[in-house]
Amino acid sequence: NLLSQNDLEKFNKIKTSKWSMLLFLGSLAVYTLTRLIRLPDFPIYFFTDEAIQTQHAADLIANGFRNSEGIFLPTYFENGGQYNLSLSVYIQVIPTLLFGKSIWVTRGTSVLITLIGVIFLGLILRDHVKSRYWWLGPLILTVTPTWFLHSRTAFETVLMASLYAGFLYFYLHYRKGKIPNLYPALVFGALAFYAYSPGQVIMVVTGLLLLIADGRYHWRHRRTALFA
Repeated sequence: NLLSQNDLEKFNKIKTSKWSMLLFLGSLAVYTLTRLIRLPDFPIYFFTDEAIQTQHAADLIANGFRNSEGIFLPTYFENGGQYNLSLSVYIQVIPTLLFGKSIWVTRGTSVLITLIGVIFLGLILRDHVKSRYWWLGPLILTVTPTWFLHSRTAFETVLMASLYAGFLYFYLHYRKGKIPNLYPALVFGALAFYAYSPGQVIMVVTGLLLLIADGRYHWRHRRTALFA
């Protein structure tokens, strides 16, 4: 039996989709390898702002999940006289419990978290930009010099940027009529807020601008928006 034109088009779309997904997974593998290979050796420094996160995680475990002031599961941790560390400490707790303290553990955890941003970048290109070459997203970040440097460290910058990408992905879904996606968008936005101290400003300003720019849309879906 000969395939109809519509059936042939559907078959080609499925075939293209499978190839795109395989290429995307390959891109993720390349990205991950370029981050993990000789991770302790580059960057050549291991900065105190990286080390303190794992140290705080180890202290938290040793003190029954209380900080030096006796607060249980504190929102913020001190760094250089300021309380500006939060989520970046908590993501180091389980790796520290399992593997102890090391450059590999601290930076490796950060590398794995950056995969969140890399994946969401590809999905934004696929689902919202509608690019045929959405699978190139991870490779773009792979060869971006600034991201190459920072994504091999444990600085909070890449943590916040990765979570911000998740916020944008789900917000764009919400904006396209998939209303319940506002909830995961706000979860990722809140995580980005607590990931990095400048992230507080970024998320508040983003929220205000989107509230104004999409005001009519929010009003049409005010029941969900107000609850969110």
